[in-house]
Amino acid sequence: MSRHPSWYLSILVATLFIASSLVLTRGNPEEQIESEESVLKGVPGFAAETIDGQPIAFSHKRHVTQAGIRCQFCHAYARRGPVAGIPSVQRCVGCHRTILSETAEVMKILDFWENENPIPWTRIHNLPDYVRFSHKAHVRGNVDCAECHGDVGQMNIAEQVESLSMGWCLTCHKDRNVSRDCLLCHY
Repeated sequence: MSRHPSWYLSILVATLFIASSLVLTRGNPEEQIESEESVLKGVPGFAAETIDGQPIAFSHKRHVTQAGIRCQFCHAYARRGPVAGIPSVQRCVGCHRTILSETAEVMKILDFWENENPIPWTRIHNLPDYVRFSHKAHVRGNVDCAECHGDVGQMNIAEQVESLSMGWCLTCHKDRNVSRDCLLCHY
């Protein structure tokens, strides 16, 4: 089987996203745009100016539950290293260049792209600098994203649902019979 360039995957994902969006709105793309805006307008605190400090009204629920996009499609570094990574503007534009490109929030993404600026997301999950945490180890250990991040697929606005405290982590390690050696997580 030959390998396809990355643009091939982007086109495939975009096509699937468009198809699922059209099915959700019974085939009318104008309804899709209205539907996207009404979903966001109906969420408390989701006005374009006041989105919990986020620059764009991004709905995980819309992307995960309705479009079927998996966590690691956007957070691709989770299986490769310590940080899951926030998707680049290029990743967002890969789909939104053609999908819902007329909505106000997507137009913001395209503006960041045109001006060659990263989207200044506000970090939701943050650990102290003295903690050495690796998403890679947890992904490879089959720890589901929802165990630490909650059911993000049902969240319009991402929020921290677990304390991520040392005690919380130690309880998880104990329950899974995983090492609790101090140097595993601390420098």
